[in-house]
Amino acid sequence: MSDRDQLAGVTRLSAWIAERGEGADEHVGPLEDPAADDERDVERVNEEAARSMALRALGRRAASRLELDRSLAKRDVETDVRAAVLDGLERDGYLDDAQLARDEAERLRERKQLGERGIVAELRKRGLDPSVLDEPDRDDELQRAIDAAADRRRRMGSLDDETAERRLAAWLQRRGFSGGAVRIAIERSRPRGPRFR
Repeated sequence: MSDRDQLAGVTRLSAWIAERGEGADEHVGPLEDPAADDERDVERVNEEAARSMALRALGRRAASRLELDRSLAKRDVETDVRAAVLDGLERDGYLDDAQLARDEAERLRERKQLGERGIVAELRKRGLDPSVLDEPDRDDELQRAIDAAADRRRRMGSLDDETAERRLAAWLQRRGFSGGAVRIAIERSRPRGPRFR
Protein backbone atom coordinates (compact mmCIF):
# COMPACT_ATOMS: atom_id res chain seq x y z
CA MET A 1 0.00 0.00 0.00
CA SER A 2 1.45 3.39 -0.98
CA ASP A 3 1.78 6.37 1.35
CA ARG A 4 -0.92 8.17 -0.65
CA ASP A 5 -3.38 5.24 -0.08
CA GLN A 6 -2.58 5.16 3.63
CA LEU A 7 -3.11 8.90 3.91
CA ALA A 8 -6.45 8.65 2.09
CA GLY A 9 -7.55 5.90 4.49
CA VAL A 10 -6.57 7.95 7.53
CA THR A 11 -8.37 10.99 6.11
CA ARG A 12 -11.58 9.01 5.56
CA LEU A 13 -11.37 7.56 9.07
CA SER A 14 -10.82 11.04 10.58
CA ALA A 15 -13.80 12.42 8.68
CA TRP A 16 -15.97 9.55 9.90
CA ILE A 17 -14.89 10.09 13.52
CA ALA A 18 -15.54 13.83 13.27
CA GLU A 19 -18.96 13.19 11.73
CA ARG A 20 -19.93 10.86 14.59
CA GLY A 21 -18.59 13.31 17.18
CA GLU A 22 -20.75 16.18 15.89
CA GLY A 23 -23.97 14.18 16.18
CA ALA A 24 -23.17 12.96 19.71
CA ASP A 25 -23.80 16.41 21.27
CA GLU A 26 -27.22 16.69 19.64
CA HIS A 27 -28.31 13.21 20.75
CA VAL A 28 -31.22 13.27 23.18
CA GLY A 29 -31.98 10.35 25.49
CA PRO A 30 -29.72 7.48 26.50
CA LEU A 31 -26.56 7.22 24.47
CA GLU A 32 -26.25 4.17 22.26
CA ASP A 33 -23.30 1.96 22.77
CA PRO A 34 -21.06 2.31 19.69
CA ALA A 35 -20.05 -1.34 20.15
CA ALA A 36 -23.70 -2.33 19.51
CA ASP A 37 -23.46 -0.91 15.96
CA ASP A 38 -20.27 -2.85 15.45
CA GLU A 39 -21.95 -6.05 16.70
CA ARG A 40 -24.84 -5.59 14.27
CA ASP A 41 -22.34 -5.06 11.45
CA VAL A 42 -20.38 -8.17 12.46
CA GLU A 43 -23.59 -10.25 12.67
CA ARG A 44 -24.69 -9.03 9.23
CA VAL A 45 -21.29 -9.87 7.79
CA ASN A 46 -21.36 -13.29 9.48
CA GLU A 47 -24.78 -14.03 8.01
CA GLU A 48 -23.64 -12.97 4.56
CA ALA A 49 -20.48 -15.04 4.87
CA ALA A 50 -22.46 -18.03 6.12
CA ARG A 51 -24.88 -17.72 3.20
CA SER A 52 -21.96 -17.57 0.81
CA MET A 53 -20.43 -20.71 2.38
CA ALA A 54 -23.76 -22.54 2.14
CA LEU A 55 -24.26 -21.56 -1.50
CA ARG A 56 -20.74 -22.73 -2.37
CA ALA A 57 -21.49 -26.06 -0.68
CA LEU A 58 -24.75 -26.38 -2.63
CA GLY A 59 -22.88 -25.59 -5.84
CA ARG A 60 -20.63 -28.60 -5.29
CA ARG A 61 -23.31 -31.10 -4.24
CA ALA A 62 -26.98 -31.11 -3.33
CA ALA A 63 -27.24 -31.07 0.45
CA SER A 64 -29.95 -31.39 3.06
CA ARG A 65 -30.67 -28.76 5.68
CA LEU A 66 -28.99 -30.95 8.31
CA GLU A 67 -25.85 -31.38 6.20
CA LEU A 68 -25.56 -27.64 5.58
CA ASP A 69 -26.18 -26.91 9.24
CA ARG A 70 -23.38 -29.30 10.23
CA SER A 71 -21.07 -27.78 7.63
CA LEU A 72 -21.70 -24.25 8.92
CA ALA A 73 -21.33 -25.39 12.54
CA LYS A 74 -17.87 -26.78 11.73
CA ARG A 75 -16.95 -23.28 10.59
CA ASP A 76 -18.02 -21.81 13.93
CA VAL A 77 -21.13 -20.08 12.61
CA GLU A 78 -23.49 -19.27 15.49
CA THR A 79 -26.73 -21.24 15.82
CA ASP A 80 -29.06 -18.29 15.22
CA VAL A 81 -27.08 -17.18 12.15
CA ARG A 82 -27.17 -20.73 10.76
CA ALA A 83 -30.92 -20.92 11.27
CA ALA A 84 -31.48 -17.56 9.56
CA VAL A 85 -29.30 -18.53 6.59
CA LEU A 86 -30.96 -21.93 6.17
CA ASP A 87 -34.46 -20.43 6.47
CA GLY A 88 -33.53 -17.89 3.80
CA LEU A 89 -32.19 -20.60 1.48
CA GLU A 90 -35.42 -22.56 1.89
CA ARG A 91 -37.51 -19.45 1.14
CA ASP A 92 -35.42 -18.73 -1.96
CA GLY A 93 -35.80 -22.31 -3.21
CA TYR A 94 -32.14 -23.30 -2.90
CA LEU A 95 -32.85 -25.80 -0.16
CA ASP A 96 -35.68 -28.33 -0.56
CA ASP A 97 -35.31 -31.46 1.56
CA ALA A 98 -38.48 -33.11 0.20
CA GLN A 99 -37.33 -32.84 -3.42
CA LEU A 100 -33.81 -33.89 -2.48
CA ALA A 101 -35.22 -37.00 -0.76
CA ARG A 102 -37.18 -37.96 -3.88
CA ASP A 103 -34.20 -37.36 -6.18
CA GLU A 104 -31.82 -39.24 -3.91
CA ALA A 105 -34.20 -42.20 -3.59
CA GLU A 106 -34.44 -42.45 -7.39
CA ARG A 107 -30.65 -42.29 -7.72
CA LEU A 108 -30.18 -44.97 -5.09
CA ARG A 109 -32.68 -47.24 -6.81
CA GLU A 110 -31.22 -46.86 -10.27
CA ARG A 111 -27.49 -46.49 -9.74
CA LYS A 112 -26.79 -48.15 -6.40
CA GLN A 113 -29.38 -50.95 -6.76
CA LEU A 114 -30.63 -50.48 -3.21
CA GLY A 115 -33.78 -51.93 -1.74
CA GLU A 116 -36.33 -49.76 0.04
CA ARG A 117 -34.87 -50.37 3.51
CA GLY A 118 -31.43 -49.39 2.23
CA ILE A 119 -32.86 -46.23 0.67
CA VAL A 120 -34.59 -45.25 3.92
CA ALA A 121 -31.34 -45.78 5.86
CA GLU A 122 -29.35 -43.64 3.39
CA LEU A 123 -31.91 -40.83 3.48
CA ARG A 124 -31.89 -40.79 7.28
CA LYS A 125 -28.09 -40.56 7.30
CA ARG A 126 -28.41 -37.35 5.30
CA GLY A 127 -31.13 -35.96 7.56
CA LEU A 128 -33.89 -36.46 5.00
CA ASP A 129 -37.41 -37.61 5.87
CA PRO A 130 -38.30 -40.82 3.98
CA SER A 131 -42.02 -40.27 4.63
CA VAL A 132 -42.14 -37.79 1.71
CA LEU A 133 -41.58 -40.68 -0.72
CA ASP A 134 -44.47 -42.37 -2.49
CA GLU A 135 -45.43 -45.85 -1.31
CA PRO A 136 -42.79 -48.21 -2.74
CA ASP A 137 -43.78 -50.47 -5.62
CA ARG A 138 -43.07 -54.01 -4.35
CA ASP A 139 -42.99 -55.45 -7.88
CA ASP A 140 -40.40 -52.86 -8.89
CA GLU A 141 -38.30 -53.63 -5.82
CA LEU A 142 -38.48 -57.37 -6.54
CA GLN A 143 -37.38 -56.82 -10.14
CA ARG A 144 -34.47 -54.65 -8.98
CA ALA A 145 -33.44 -57.41 -6.56
CA ILE A 146 -33.58 -60.02 -9.34
CA ASP A 147 -31.56 -57.82 -11.72
CA ALA A 148 -28.99 -57.03 -9.04
CA ALA A 149 -28.71 -60.72 -8.08
CA ALA A 150 -28.26 -61.83 -11.71
CA ASP A 151 -25.60 -59.18 -12.28
CA ARG A 152 -23.75 -60.06 -9.09
CA ARG A 153 -24.01 -63.82 -9.70
CA ARG A 154 -22.26 -63.45 -13.08
CA ARG A 155 -19.22 -62.18 -11.17
CA MET A 156 -19.26 -65.19 -8.84
CA GLY A 157 -18.67 -67.78 -11.54
CA SER A 158 -15.71 -69.41 -9.82
CA LEU A 159 -17.63 -70.15 -6.60
CA ASP A 160 -19.64 -73.28 -5.89
CA ASP A 161 -23.43 -72.77 -5.81
CA GLU A 162 -23.81 -72.90 -2.03
CA THR A 163 -21.07 -70.34 -1.36
CA ALA A 164 -22.28 -68.08 -4.18
CA GLU A 165 -25.85 -68.10 -2.89
CA ARG A 166 -24.79 -67.46 0.72
CA ARG A 167 -22.67 -64.48 -0.34
CA LEU A 168 -25.34 -63.25 -2.71
CA ALA A 169 -28.00 -63.36 0.03
CA ALA A 170 -25.76 -61.39 2.41
CA TRP A 171 -24.96 -58.83 -0.31
CA LEU A 172 -28.65 -58.31 -1.17
CA GLN A 173 -29.57 -57.92 2.50
CA ARG A 174 -26.84 -55.29 2.97
CA ARG A 175 -28.33 -53.42 0.01
CA GLY A 176 -31.62 -53.17 1.91
CA PHE A 177 -33.80 -55.72 0.13
CA SER A 178 -36.42 -57.58 2.17
CA GLY A 179 -35.98 -61.25 3.04
CA GLY A 180 -38.72 -62.32 0.64
CA ALA A 181 -37.19 -60.34 -2.22
CA VAL A 182 -33.76 -61.85 -1.48
CA ARG A 183 -35.11 -65.41 -1.54
CA ILE A 184 -36.99 -64.91 -4.81
CA ALA A 185 -34.07 -63.06 -6.42
CA ILE A 186 -31.68 -65.91 -5.59
CA GLU A 187 -34.11 -68.51 -6.97
CA ARG A 188 -34.75 -66.60 -10.19
CA SER A 189 -31.09 -65.78 -10.80
CA ARG A 190 -29.96 -69.42 -10.58
CA PRO A 191 -28.31 -70.59 -13.77
CA ARG A 192 -30.44 -72.84 -15.93
CA GLY A 193 -29.21 -76.08 -17.42
CA PRO A 194 -26.07 -78.08 -16.69
CA ARG A 195 -22.98 -76.41 -15.29
CA PHE A 196 -19.50 -77.62 -16.14
CA ARG A 197 -16.38 -76.95 -14.13
